[in-house]
Amino acid sequence: MMRFRLLVVVPAAVLVGCSSVPFYRGNTASAPGLRITSPTPGAAELVASLNANCQRVQAVQCADIDLDCQQGAQAVGLRGGLVCQKPRNFRMTAKVMGNVAVDIGSNDREFWFWISKAEPPYLYHCSYQDYAGGVRLPFPFQPDWITEAIGIAEYDPNKPYEIAATTGGVDLVESAVSPQGQPIRKITRLTHGRGGQWQVTGHIVQDASNKNADGSYREICAATVTDLQQDPTTGAILPRRLQLTWPAEKLKLQMKINQLAVNPPDLSAERVATLFTRPTLRDVPSFDLARGPDTPGPGLRPAGYR
Repeated sequence: MMRFRLLVVVPAAVLVGCSSVPFYRGNTASAPGLRITSPTPGAAELVASLNANCQRVQAVQCADIDLDCQQGAQAVGLRGGLVCQKPRNFRMTAKVMGNVAVDIGSNDREFWFWISKAEPPYLYHCSYQDYAGGVRLPFPFQPDWITEAIGIAEYDPNKPYEIAATTGGVDLVESAVSPQGQPIRKITRLTHGRGGQWQVTGHIVQDASNKNADGSYREICAATVTDLQQDPTTGAILPRRLQLTWPAEKLKLQMKINQLAVNPPDLSAERVATLFTRPTLRDVPSFDLARGPDTPGPGLRPAGYR
């Protein structure tokens, strides 16, 4: 059985010309809001407004991310960077005491992750085709949830959504099925802030077949937005501070995204091809989650994005 020390797992969370002037920075109570005019918006208006914000962003890049990860009584701080380009290009690395400890990435064909303290320390990878067929992941990482958590994933306007009132706002609820066949509820939490602004303050995934004693659905994972930033060039509103939690793993991750660049101009075709390609790490065997250990091959590239 594959077991992980999840203490250094860092699933992101996160992500015209590159914006070089400062973002708006502030807490969610005073931040700009989405363009929603109704005091009691329906699903169609919420989806349209959320998509209008997401469509301003094709890519984000940040070379300075502060990460505080806690599992149980153990905690560790990391520094990292990420690049995310729609629809599925993603790369994030993080260091502990100057040494690369995490490399997580994705392209349109596959995703991968390497964690230095994993047991065993494989470079794990899986094609999206195999993942859709029900491959189970050995740690709590859902590739598409990264773009949803950082607020750039678009919503399908043709899907049926429910609206549930909450204290101070509403939940936009989508019923779905995970690739492993598990019925889930995907929730986007919106809060009606001061001045009438509507802001996204959370993304939650619940187990639709499992309820707590109080009748609420059991939470699988959640991303709570505690601080927002607005790009002055595109007007896009994106998270600056996130708290990601996985209750079953007793895992909590605090993420602060500093100096976020929206639609950076340096994502050339050559850089994209290198950046979003699974690396080959020296002395690190690779493991296909659908088929088992890979046969070693020639060619070595270091971990980390450039």
